[in-house]
Amino acid sequence: MLTATLLVIWKLLLPLLLVVAVIDWLTASDDRRIRVLHSTGLSQRQIADRLNITRYRVRRALAS
Repeated sequence: MLTATLLVIWKLLLPLLLVVAVIDWLTASDDRRIRVLHSTGLSQRQIADRLNITRYRVRRALAS
């Protein structure tokens, strides 16, 4: 019974967590997005290309 309850809770919470994650990403500042992308291993040039900003802007955000 406990397993079924946990499975139902998981199936209800997973879509909610995905919605929260998407909203968080869409409303994140450029500085935060830059730090997240940098932590995944992307180069400054790749981050700049992905976010359509200058490499100088990426460098400045990572330095702060």
